[in-house]
Amino acid sequence: MVYLDNAATSWPKPESVYKATDLALRRAANPGRGGHRFSRETAARVLEAREVVAKFFGVRDSRNIIFTAGATDSLNMVIYGLLPTVKSIVSTGYEHNALWRPLCDIAKRFGIKVEYISPLKEQGFAWAEYERALAMKPDLVTITHASNVTGQVYPLAAMAKMAKAAGAYVCADLAQTAGVIALDFQELNLDFAAFPGHKGLLGPQGIGGLYIAPQADLLPLRLGGTGSHSAVAEAPKQRPERFEAGTLNVSGIAGLAAGIEHLNVTGIEAVSQHELSLRQRAITGLRQLGADIYGGQGESVGVLSFNLPDMDSSELAYLLDEEFGICVRGGLHCSPRTHQSLGTLGPGMVRMSPGIFNANEDIDALLSALEQLKQRAR
Repeated sequence: MVYLDNAATSWPKPESVYKATDLALRRAANPGRGGHRFSRETAARVLEAREVVAKFFGVRDSRNIIFTAGATDSLNMVIYGLLPTVKSIVSTGYEHNALWRPLCDIAKRFGIKVEYISPLKEQGFAWAEYERALAMKPDLVTITHASNVTGQVYPLAAMAKMAKAAGAYVCADLAQTAGVIALDFQELNLDFAAFPGHKGLLGPQGIGGLYIAPQADLLPLRLGGTGSHSAVAEAPKQRPERFEAGTLNVSGIAGLAAGIEHLNVTGIEAVSQHELSLRQRAITGLRQLGADIYGGQGESVGVLSFNLPDMDSSELAYLLDEEFGICVRGGLHCSPRTHQSLGTLGPGMVRMSPGIFNANEDIDALLSALEQLKQRAR
């Protein structure tokens, strides 16, 4: 099997991730919910993992790293947790449904003004368009760091700096860049950063995180047991307990930490160069096949989407899997605004997204299969 769907979930995982997840599950206990050795051991494992995540993202105080169910969970915590403080939002394009749907919901239910712009063009970034949006003095700017459809990367550092100067909170969706591009949350001056564990960070599904800057705050989205201040009705004030009510996904947290440790050894730069090399190999071959390739030529991650003329993207993805054992994704990729801006809302696209365990041979297998399917369609 050739797996080229790492933008959805990276696979396979490093062996260390499987081992860490299994060990945590076999030593299962609730951290902070008892004084016995299993509980203390689990609490230590969670604290160590939180420190690993914080260090990886340049966060000095690990209490500002909140473990969540994934980037979707994290983005919902921000969007709803800022109510009723936030009255106007600018969203900067290429939104995944994890961001777009909550924004649509709060606009409909609570009358929040949401301005959608798409300043990342094929020829470059339209700074004037972004500046006009900031001139409206939004309370929050949401930035999708990289498109999960085209792989294009937004100039996050400059955008965040400008948004902060305009008096807005900044929330970054890092679903496609965490673990692929070096990120320092505090250097970037982000207020909120949402990241999944199961993609570039190489962890299990069902785990992710949210960075909340020391100067920022949210209303907790979920209330319940935290293992501390149990006699009071309100959520505790201190982090991370304020935002981590209920039983933590300890096995997922352990696996996430193991994935990050694997990246620390491999090196982010090596990961990025490897995935971009595979992407460029695919682009060269796809051009020879006469494919339509989407996205500009600026900075990108390994994600690449294309179509073959007169072939349905979902059918093509199905045939690649069924006949050649190649896993890609067709359709809209949970990002309809991206397809709307690119004129592909109807046909969708075929997306390939290599990971660190892919090789040149995997790209060549994809190109060979596409050539055979193209010949058959004539």
